[in-house]
Amino acid sequence: MYTHYWAISLLVPILAYLYAPAILDVVSGPPLSLVSNFYVSLLGRPQEATLGAFQGVLGVDNDFDYIVVGGGTAGNPVGTRLAEAGFRVAIVEAGPYYDVTKDGVHNIPAADVLNLAAHEKAKIPQMDWSFMTEPQEAIGQRKIHISRGKCLGGTSTLNGMVYQRPSTQAYDQWAEAVGDDSYRQESFEPFYKKSVNFTLPIHSKRLANASAPDDASDFASNNEGGPVQVGFSNWVSPWATWVEKGLASAGLAKTLGSDRGQLMGHHYTRTTIRASDSTRSTSVEYILAAMKKGITTLKVFTNTQATKIVLDEEKRVVGVKVWSKGAEYTLRAAKEVIVSAGAFHSPQLLMLSGMGPPATLKQHGIAVEAALPGVGQNMWDHVMFAPSWLINTPAAGAAFSRPYKLRKYIKQFKATRDGPLATNNVELISWEKLPAKYRTRFSQQTAEKLARQFAADWPETEYMAAALHVGNFAFPVLQQPLNGKSYGSILCGLNAPLSRGNVTLKSASAFDMPVINPNYLTDEADQQVAVATYHRVRDIWKTPELQSITIGGEYWPGDHVQTDEEMLDAIKKSLMTIWHPACTCKMGSSKDPMAVVDSQARVFGVQGLRVVDASAFPILPPGHPQATVYALAEKIAHEIIKASRGGL
Repeated sequence: MYTHYWAISLLVPILAYLYAPAILDVVSGPPLSLVSNFYVSLLGRPQEATLGAFQGVLGVDNDFDYIVVGGGTAGNPVGTRLAEAGFRVAIVEAGPYYDVTKDGVHNIPAADVLNLAAHEKAKIPQMDWSFMTEPQEAIGQRKIHISRGKCLGGTSTLNGMVYQRPSTQAYDQWAEAVGDDSYRQESFEPFYKKSVNFTLPIHSKRLANASAPDDASDFASNNEGGPVQVGFSNWVSPWATWVEKGLASAGLAKTLGSDRGQLMGHHYTRTTIRASDSTRSTSVEYILAAMKKGITTLKVFTNTQATKIVLDEEKRVVGVKVWSKGAEYTLRAAKEVIVSAGAFHSPQLLMLSGMGPPATLKQHGIAVEAALPGVGQNMWDHVMFAPSWLINTPAAGAAFSRPYKLRKYIKQFKATRDGPLATNNVELISWEKLPAKYRTRFSQQTAEKLARQFAADWPETEYMAAALHVGNFAFPVLQQPLNGKSYGSILCGLNAPLSRGNVTLKSASAFDMPVINPNYLTDEADQQVAVATYHRVRDIWKTPELQSITIGGEYWPGDHVQTDEEMLDAIKKSLMTIWHPACTCKMGSSKDPMAVVDSQARVFGVQGLRVVDASAFPILPPGHPQATVYALAEKIAHEIIKASRGGL
């Protein structure tokens, strides 16, 4: 498992001296921390900056109409849209702002692989909250690292950049769960359009033997020039061409409607990467756009952590207590506070402020302001695993096992804005409900559960073509084989999970991480789907098209893994989150005792408080939630502004 671990760990100080001498001055801690910092140094440390006139000053800027807690994927859209409407708005972000005009680990797309690891030390330390789960009973007591962004832009600065919308019937399930038809596709979709600007890739930056995906049919009349840039990567690994052929041969046809509610099939991945310069596009785009518009009513407080929501005697929210540079301040809100701190910090902040399960609050000596048993409960997440093969076509992952090669690609990226660093490492994506031959492994109970809880167009499995060896996901960057050869993995994601987790308090302090227990694979149905998916992906690998580029048998976990029991054991030892935690402050009707917010994201039991981020999802739609987080933020901002204008 750790064949290459110590070899590279022992070499890192030498490599650091040869390639990035400055690293020796700042690194401390175990070898894995050294390795993480080493790669960050190679790619470029993010440079902290201020926001000029938008930079909030604590003790000076105190009074606002709206305070948004969390400058992330949801918080920045909500805050800037309200400021554009003329309201005085504060965005409170616990982390710094990193200059997006400077190249570095924060905006080079391929750097997303640095955080894609289960080990707690595998991270970009300047940008990651570094959440760790509790030991997971169903997967051998493993603790899993869940990366969440701690900087302006939030997790949009760390995620895999996949941009994709839900299936049509998933919208319907959302609408029915909350009793509000405005969440059906035809009504919700305009808010997806409002957030993005689609641009075709620059074909000249592609290798001659790589496919040139440029289908814009999903966006032809579906693009309103929003702040976030979406498109296809300028650079695509040649191996993705063969994966596409293999998927088609296995019955997964190309889909042209993946952003119109039709997920089943395969397509090249659309990402939040700018076509113009191949850099990551994040929710910071909203703030930069507001600057260009000359907005004067927005203040952004960076390096400032919210510690408590302040209520008056009538249980109306009147402000937020924040902490920065060793001092506490109170920001006052004349209208509302909007919590957009993510699936872990949003429920934590509510509980610290007296809103949550009464027993939990009392356990930590917190007065109950609103008894909401659903706060922190109902956690959904998507998980994945990935068999890997040695392949005979170029793949980007080999660069990370050879620092000298990585330096070459860094120079290429900076000079021409192309090459392996210009991709998110997941260049082709596909979804399906497992075919009938694989469903024979389901018990009757599993088949009934899946049919009952997930619509006909809701895929159970997702396949993502990754141009690197993944292995057990402990630290893929460090675990790339040292032979310099190319490896490919098809990541297998479970998109219809039935296991549910929870988030709770460790203490009454905002500075203690919440306790996170996703309960991965605790529902036996998830285990059966995972094993069936393993059989399916092996058959995909065995298509003539993919066999034409493979060398030998399955590299990891290996052909010796044959029985269902052996497959499940391999899955448990390598299971990794796709970083999609959601639903921990779930949306619902007032009749649902576990609902935390209504369909307008207003928290039950208090006045003047909303939760707008993935924690407010009533369900986690199939695929990747980034697009839906942006859309929800746009929708709620629109509803607030409309209500302020008398419904017009």
